[in-house]
Amino acid sequence: MFLTVKLLLGRRCNLRVSGHESVATLKKLVSQQLQIPAEQQHLLFRGKLLADDKRLSDYCIGPNASINVIMQPLEKAAPEEAPQTQPLWHQLGQVLAKHFGPQDAKAVLQLLRREHEEHVQRVSLDGLERLACRLLAQQPCVEPTKKKEPQAVASELQQHEGGGEGGGGGAVDQYLRTP
Repeated sequence: MFLTVKLLLGRRCNLRVSGHESVATLKKLVSQQLQIPAEQQHLLFRGKLLADDKRLSDYCIGPNASINVIMQPLEKAAPEEAPQTQPLWHQLGQVLAKHFGPQDAKAVLQLLRREHEEHVQRVSLDGLERLACRLLAQQPCVEPTKKKEPQAVASELQQHEGGGEGGGGGAVDQYLRTP
């Protein structure tokens, strides 16, 4: 079977592999094709991180599937003294406390966190890539390969485009839906 392996906001390659190949073997092939050391690769399929000791068939990866590669820095340097900032949810809790009673502020904050998590779970890597391209509008986002890759599986974004669940739709959803 053929797999398309795509570096987020970067190159891509097509690899011929068997469904019984291990993820570690796929990483070696990607390393040869895209010149990314295997230890720096995180392979994702449908938003799930692929474990090195598993086989492609364990993840139901079929022909013409698309696998995303995210690069991890080789060595994580010791974090320098980062400025102490309060997390968004803490700051939002303080703002809500000024406008609502304690119980209501807590309930609103919990609802916002839950909705935020649901929206984050629905965003696909392709959707994030399109959003990044729009936000970096100074440079057009151009794929280096000329041929169009076949879509093996509809992304979650495409499945929810026709109305979604819950009816809401924030600015991120709007960015991700517009071509």
